[in-house]
Amino acid sequence: MNKGISEWNFETREKKQKRRLLILRFSLSVALGILGILIISSQLIPLTNSLLEGKRLERQDENLAKPLPESYKQYIQGEFAYYNPGQSYFLNLTDQAQKQSETINNVFVNEEYNKDMFIYIDSVDIERIKITSNVESYDENVYNRYLKDGVAHFKGTPLPGDGGNSFIYGHSAITSFFRSNPDLPETIFTRLENVDIGNEIKIERDGRILSYTVRRKHIADAEDFSVLQPSSHRETVTLMTCWPIGIGSKRLIVIAELNES
Repeated sequence: MNKGISEWNFETREKKQKRRLLILRFSLSVALGILGILIISSQLIPLTNSLLEGKRLERQDENLAKPLPESYKQYIQGEFAYYNPGQSYFLNLTDQAQKQSETINNVFVNEEYNKDMFIYIDSVDIERIKITSNVESYDENVYNRYLKDGVAHFKGTPLPGDGGNSFIYGHSAITSFFRSNPDLPETIFTRLENVDIGNEIKIERDGRILSYTVRRKHIADAEDFSVLQPSSHRETVTLMTCWPIGIGSKRLIVIAELNES
């Protein structure tokens, strides 16, 4: 009889251990599931906020700087756009850049230049960020390598200081990432959203500082290849990053004119 009771007690303990093990496994699975949901939510929330902010700004006037002085209204006509970087798009831009250089007088496109330049935008604390010159931008592996260290000058457009319209682009990042990495060169163009008309942009090239004044700021659809076209008869520099910040369904374009020395 004692033997039967012992066997019964052993079976009971074994069942309890199995039950505890099942409860532990279930609890661990639930905890891991909740942790996974929290991690995903931490990224979805800032992405959603960024998208909603972009939609809100799109419903405002096409120019982002408020109020807009009357003297600048001549600079906010027309459309500017940039498409998600990719081989076919950059090939189209390369063709356009070639046609542009053939039709615009006194514009020299120096595709052999291989020195680094630097950009400064004091109003948003962009301080001496490297611009890699003449980046072969139709190859994602190539331009992403250079964007790790700063921003890129699109090969086929004039260099700053050579006339025409220089085109420079860089990455942006979602708000949560940028706040944690505010000085990361790879995503420094996130700060373009806070650039206003009238701000100064400086580019350092060969020890010389070129000064530009922002004349246009525009959110554009990713469908128009006219981004390389000059916006005036004066030398310009066009800066581009993805919009809404870190998402990239549209493009944020900032255009500045060279100041007369």
